[in-house]
Amino acid sequence: MKKSSKCMVAVLLAVLTVLSSFSIIGSFAAEDEKAEAVASVMADENEVAADEATDPEPVTEPVTEPVTEPQVTVGAVKNIEKTSFEPNYITLKWDKVANATGYKVYVCNRDKGTTFAKAATVSSNTVTVKNLIHTTQYWFKVAAYINKDGKTYDGEATLKKTATQAGTVTGLEMIRSSSVLRFDWNRNSKATGYKIYRACYKTDGDYVLYKTITDNSVTTFSDTNVEDGRAYYYSVRPYRILYGDAIYHAYHKTIKFICGMCSPSSSSTSFVSRANLKWTHNRWATGYDIYYSTDRYKNFKYLDSTTQNFFNTVRLTPGKKYYFRIQPYKINGASRTKVVGTWAVEGRTITSGAYGKSVGSSYVEVNITAQRMWLYRNGKLIVDTPVVTGTRNYMDTPKGYFSMYSRARNTVLTGPGYASPVDYWMAFSGGCGIHDASWRSSFGGNIYTYNGSHGCINTPYKAVRTIYNNTYLGIPVIVF
Repeated sequence: MKKSSKCMVAVLLAVLTVLSSFSIIGSFAAEDEKAEAVASVMADENEVAADEATDPEPVTEPVTEPVTEPQVTVGAVKNIEKTSFEPNYITLKWDKVANATGYKVYVCNRDKGTTFAKAATVSSNTVTVKNLIHTTQYWFKVAAYINKDGKTYDGEATLKKTATQAGTVTGLEMIRSSSVLRFDWNRNSKATGYKIYRACYKTDGDYVLYKTITDNSVTTFSDTNVEDGRAYYYSVRPYRILYGDAIYHAYHKTIKFICGMCSPSSSSTSFVSRANLKWTHNRWATGYDIYYSTDRYKNFKYLDSTTQNFFNTVRLTPGKKYYFRIQPYKINGASRTKVVGTWAVEGRTITSGAYGKSVGSSYVEVNITAQRMWLYRNGKLIVDTPVVTGTRNYMDTPKGYFSMYSRARNTVLTGPGYASPVDYWMAFSGGCGIHDASWRSSFGGNIYTYNGSHGCINTPYKAVRTIYNNTYLGIPVIVF
């Protein structure tokens, strides 16, 4: 039993010894792990110390604050009004928008489409858009904008419907000015129609609406409610109606008539490179304007005016046909307004000779109607003078192609009941010739109709002296 106890004690001691060994080994292992951890911490601290020695300032990450967009409110444009009344531009005005930097304006030609295009950017509350088409509807959009912090903020656009004024009528022309007054004009394809205004003695000279034409294809107007000799003025105004009842008128364009002052009947001849025009006198006319052209229907140019019912042109190109427009006019009323009538056109081919004969470049020319005489020497005008020819319908001066056959100084002209001494005498047909007439104080005009000569050509003294000194026997004398 003692022996068994000893054995158990020995075994127990062995077990304790083994356990003690494991404890010591574990203790050493733990200490080794602790030593390694401490070494690692020390190494990290040494690295941090080394970094701090290199960059002593601590690195701080930036903090990003959230961005808040500014709240910008742009008011809408209000009360847009059209302030112009023109056919080729539109001016708009509107109420100012609080804090607005400016305004953007867009335009659309609604007669052509629906597309808006930018027309302008303005800083004030008004804009003028130019180069527009007359009688045309335009829509506008106007929007305010604000510039803030480098950005642009647009407000809501406001629409304005409007139009340019109708275009002034073109091609306004008188057609008749007899007992019927008639005129016409060019069609305005965009107009709704035309308004005709009339001014006369019945309206005290004020223009009053006389007729409304609702069909724009009607481009003529006739007035029969008129009296001979009275003045009537008309104004034609195209108009267009849009947006219900908005009327866009044109400016007035007027045409003036004297009732009964119509185109005269006319005739013409041509001698020695001139055209000689005659026409019936119009009782209402003050005078007549003469125009000429080489085209019957266009390109007429002003030539001259006369209060007579005849006209002798300047020398024109022989062989060429010219057209002459004879237009009566009247200087009317205290305002001295010139009112023209309708005209006649007279055509004439210019001849260089006279009565079928060649004349040459040196000749004497006498126009009985004009009561005027010219002398040309080698194509150059030497004398242009008024004269008095034979008393009309009693002792008319003969017309035709003649040659000067006698010349004399200081002679006496005799006939039944008279003896007239003259300083210069140049005969060309029978007892008719060119001479001075000291008993006359005036020449030209219509003297020959009541106090003419016995058939001779009475001439102012200075003119007849020059003619005598620049003519010769045989020089042609052309009387017409």
